[in-house]
Amino acid sequence: MDGGAAAIEVLLQNLINVLREEYSLLRGLDKDAQQLQKTLVMIVAYLSDAQKKFITQDAVKIWLRELEALAFDADNVLDKLSYHLLHKKVKKMKTPKAKDKVLSCFSSFHGISRRRNMAFTIKHINVDFESMNKRALDLGLQSMVVNAPAAVAHTSIETDSFSLDPIFVGRDDDVPKLVDVLTDIQHDRIFSMVALVGMGGAGKTTLTKKVFNHERVRARFRSHIWVHVSQTFDTMSLFNKILYKLTKRSDGVESRDDILEKLQEALKAKTYLLVFDDVWNDDVMKWEDFINSLLGVTSTKGNGIIITTRSQKVASIVNSFHIHLLNGLSDEDCWSIIKAKTFDENSEVSLGFETIGRKIAKRCQGLPLAANVVGGVFRGKSEEEWRFINENWLSDVEGGENISKILKLSFDHLSSPSLRKCFMFCSVFPKGWEIEKRELIELWMAEGFLQPSRRDDMESVGNMYFHVLLQNSLLQVQMRDDYGNVESCVMHDLVHDLAAYVLSNNGSTPIRYLFLQAESSPIPKKATKHLRTLFLHGETFGTKFSDFECLHTLTLSSYNDEELPYSIRKLKHLRNLNISKTCIRNLPKWIGELHHLQTLRANVWKLEKLPSTLKYLINLRHLHINSSTKLPAKIGRLNRLQTLPHFTVGKEKGYQIEELGSLKNLKGTLEIHNLENVRDKEEALRANIFQKPNLFDLVFEWSDSRDDERNDESVLEGLQPHPKLKNLKISGFKGKRFPTWIEKMTVRDGPHGTWVPLDNLITITLSECSEIEEIPKVEHLPNLKFLCLDGLKKVRFMNASFSHLTSLEIRGLERLECLPEWLFYNNQNLSDLKISKCGVLRELPDGMDTLNSLKYLHIQDCECIKSIGNPSGGARQSQWILCELSIIGCEELMELPHQMLESWAPTIEVLRLERLRSLKSLPMVIDCLAKSSTRLRRLKIKGVPKLMDASSGSVESWDLGRLNELNIDVSEEWSREASVGIIETVDGMLQRCCNSLTNLHLKGVENWECDTGTHPTTITEAQGDEVRREEGCEVPRAEENQLVFETAGEERAPAAVPSRSDRPRRESRPPVKYGDFVVARKKR
Repeated sequence: MDGGAAAIEVLLQNLINVLREEYSLLRGLDKDAQQLQKTLVMIVAYLSDAQKKFITQDAVKIWLRELEALAFDADNVLDKLSYHLLHKKVKKMKTPKAKDKVLSCFSSFHGISRRRNMAFTIKHINVDFESMNKRALDLGLQSMVVNAPAAVAHTSIETDSFSLDPIFVGRDDDVPKLVDVLTDIQHDRIFSMVALVGMGGAGKTTLTKKVFNHERVRARFRSHIWVHVSQTFDTMSLFNKILYKLTKRSDGVESRDDILEKLQEALKAKTYLLVFDDVWNDDVMKWEDFINSLLGVTSTKGNGIIITTRSQKVASIVNSFHIHLLNGLSDEDCWSIIKAKTFDENSEVSLGFETIGRKIAKRCQGLPLAANVVGGVFRGKSEEEWRFINENWLSDVEGGENISKILKLSFDHLSSPSLRKCFMFCSVFPKGWEIEKRELIELWMAEGFLQPSRRDDMESVGNMYFHVLLQNSLLQVQMRDDYGNVESCVMHDLVHDLAAYVLSNNGSTPIRYLFLQAESSPIPKKATKHLRTLFLHGETFGTKFSDFECLHTLTLSSYNDEELPYSIRKLKHLRNLNISKTCIRNLPKWIGELHHLQTLRANVWKLEKLPSTLKYLINLRHLHINSSTKLPAKIGRLNRLQTLPHFTVGKEKGYQIEELGSLKNLKGTLEIHNLENVRDKEEALRANIFQKPNLFDLVFEWSDSRDDERNDESVLEGLQPHPKLKNLKISGFKGKRFPTWIEKMTVRDGPHGTWVPLDNLITITLSECSEIEEIPKVEHLPNLKFLCLDGLKKVRFMNASFSHLTSLEIRGLERLECLPEWLFYNNQNLSDLKISKCGVLRELPDGMDTLNSLKYLHIQDCECIKSIGNPSGGARQSQWILCELSIIGCEELMELPHQMLESWAPTIEVLRLERLRSLKSLPMVIDCLAKSSTRLRRLKIKGVPKLMDASSGSVESWDLGRLNELNIDVSEEWSREASVGIIETVDGMLQRCCNSLTNLHLKGVENWECDTGTHPTTITEAQGDEVRREEGCEVPRAEENQLVFETAGEERAPAAVPSRSDRPRRESRPPVKYGDFVVARKKR
């Protein structure tokens, strides 16, 4: 069934459901509603035959168009009737019971009158549909038994046995080539362009993402910006997109100068990698205008720009210094993609499947997109179905039409009309638009595309539909959260073309979904009455929203007024309102009249509070607000609510924790603040937290401002969560012991039930629980990956085992004396270890060298620590992946184990050593890393007395050819003796990174001593913003690469400089240059 018929069937099915669920139960309307249901069921039976005759018979085409218009009109009429029923229900909520009895005799008359009108309306709709039914018979349409749509495979887990991302094969050589090109960019120009050229569907974007996220590329550039361009190349729009990626803020309509000024501030002195995906513009003038403006706001050199394009002409126009042509994949690679997408990893593929699959792989003509889509279609199908599709659907695939035919095949095999409608709706967004998953599902719901079942609510159905579209490569993953769940998606341009085509149905229907950007044309008056979805990005300029009488979804973005337009009050059909990217400060009280509203997105930092009338939005399911926005009283009346990010407990009625008790459908994340306002366990139990199985993230927080009386232990006992909980944070708890369910990380199923472990927990954060002396047992939690212990000031020992963890953070445990001896042994998962502000911790346990998954090690402000452990003594690991090592403020630390340093050195990219006054092994550390490290890009040394001594290795043997950032601070407590060798060391370091360095920060240079035997490169002194030049000196220009000199303490007169005749004769020595600037060092 094609797009037009799918849309009609979804509409008719919605009408049938509404009649069955709402009107058939109302006395006086039941017979008319049941008759209309029967008529609609008969019409649905004709749709399949009508779709077959749609192309060849004009009369059938007209019938379908008129049927669609009638279905939309009927939907609007019934929706109005439903609104009146909701309004009546709200009116009862507002009216006191005593007054309600007095008014009941008056309202009964109006109720009878309104019911008669509703009955007449339903009869009139039935007459219209019976007329369409008769015309179907006259047209000779065959009634076919309509089976229920094929069920979509139920799944609640997004990361199943096969990848939702496009299968990536056949490009193993392309990734390292492009990574090398980008990381080896020289610093003789502000930016260098790399063009990736290939036909549509060849995998340009997928390959670029692999390169963009490569660890070497991430380390090479400080800022990483991805912008989708597509066919419209507008300079202002591009700069706005870049600014938003950098700041995550959208400030509305501004002048070009304002945007460029903000962009300059955001970029500052950072090197950046900028990706322009899907570029079509071959207008030289537009490119020059954009490039010149970008040059004006960039203060660094050595930046990179990648463009992806289908046109070699575009690649040549942008003056790319490297053009990478992306050829098609081999047939073998295409078969590998189909196989990986279709079969489970370890399953055997029969000869019959493989024979057909290889034939189909040839028809993909080397396009990864085609292979991914085909694999999605074939998954779960029999060998006979493969053969049928190959012979009947793909037999005539030739030339440039192959990808279109394959994409259409995927659309045609979507299992239900509702799923097809969800897919078509995605074309409303501009090409390349990043679509948030949850928002998309809420939009589908607002349009009525998601019909609940006994097992699944609308959101669950939407989640399954989303999953299917990903599996079929009709949507592609854009972003994932820390746990691997999909957060957002994009639609490939070619897929977008297909979705737009089937949605428009060759232009036969009025526009019902519209996305308007600031540069778009105004909305035609005749189109307003048909619109169901409107995205308005930019100023509304007096738009009269009441003209959009059928609107279900309204999104305002970059709207600068502080008040919501009054005309929105008339939108009785509205189900989804998004004002997140606006400047609105207050919502009006009339917002409570939008009774159909299901979703309110108001993540506006300026929004101080929500009106008291919010409780009348009795259909509200999702409320997205910031933590600073105050909720109104009696939020518990919104018993359909699923999304409530936070709840602040108050002492007054309507703000107490019992309001959460009736919200049984809450899902996702809930933060409960000000728990000091809960009296005891009994009051806490009224929140019914245990009865909310779909709350996966919980935050329990007590504030610091509270009375002396503390009942935290009792309150927390009553907040026992459901066993499905995944993430738990407890903050500000002042009890001396955690309740049993926390100590054992198990919950009790009812008062006399069994204890069930919290096996689903992934993250635990315990923060500012300052009276606790023991941490909970967590070793039995198989899925625990992240543990953060912060501000547990009375904990002295830790007996827990953390073998499952990937991230461990220990901060502010002021009395912690030691860590368990077995902490590091055989932990094959730990990749991130942070220990800070543990003032009495003396040492780390041995065995850190066994952490072969460790990538980030950060130790800070542990003043008494003397050792970070010794090697385990076992066999050395063959491969290490540590890339960041930071040791800061450990005053007693004397040495770093040489064997572990040798193991870490080849992969370290970032090294920070600060305030290590007792460290004797710094020369060895630097020498070890500099000789062995091939990836070191950032190096900071501050407050470490011995930078180099006579026993260290030779600077000449150091490999610093990839160092981008060097920060040396010698301003604190340096003596003349301690500074011996510094000049030679730093001078040697600069010579070995002169071609790669982009940021140099030197502080305390007035302390650097040189004897008469040294040859200082140049002479400069920085005092405030002035640089004093001496004869023969070269001073770097501030507007070029980041080069900073600072002096410690107060400004003072420079030392006397001897006259030229008094200076000893020496060989002339050229300045040490790196990039376009000169190393400057003060001379005494």
